[in-house]
Amino acid sequence: MTEFTYVKPRSPRGTAILSDVEKIADTLKRGSLAILPTETGYMLAALATSTDALERAFTVKGRNASDVMHVACASLEMAETVGMLSQRAIRLLGEFTPGPVSVIVNKTDLLPDHLVTLNGTVGIRIPDHAATLQVINAVGGPVTATSLNLSGSWSISVDKASLESLNWPADELVYVLRDDHSVSYARPSTLVRVSGDETEILRVGPVPESEILRASETMNYLEVANRA
Repeated sequence: MTEFTYVKPRSPRGTAILSDVEKIADTLKRGSLAILPTETGYMLAALATSTDALERAFTVKGRNASDVMHVACASLEMAETVGMLSQRAIRLLGEFTPGPVSVIVNKTDLLPDHLVTLNGTVGIRIPDHAATLQVINAVGGPVTATSLNLSGSWSISVDKASLESLNWPADELVYVLRDDHSVSYARPSTLVRVSGDETEILRVGPVPESEILRASETMNYLEVANRA
């Protein structure tokens, strides 16, 4: 039987105490799963570099293996380990994250060639929740950024009865980092694909297309500094 252990951020700023962060990160590094809050809802987290952990996440959601998951990182530095970030991608991640934007770029060799990648690309997200970023940073690598739901259904709450509707592995310890006030947006993140000099909106979300296109064409401060 799956055991759900609930923890909450202890700070008004949304940070979690370090002992809770380390416990959650340790289970993720060992291949287990966790539930983490973001600004667009709860996400199911699994270590994105572990095929075994990824397969567990797909099983929980009843998700088809061809329907790949995006990954969540804690920083631009971490994002550069999983994706080949062009200046356009860096501009978007730098301008809108942490926040509700996911950027699809060419992948690096760190990730498996399936489950979280498609045709050599990966979707990268940096969620806007302090404790979630603490956990991902403590893991030291990307985790899955997929909504907490059965595939094709609405997202569910994190009460025990709702969680038990999913297909959890037997005898698993799953940490639930609960913050029911974390959600700021009713829609999933704006999904953008960056390829060469092209910026393509694949899913309309909280950040409007006009803002995405403006930021993708505007040099950031590092580019300006390097030209000075």
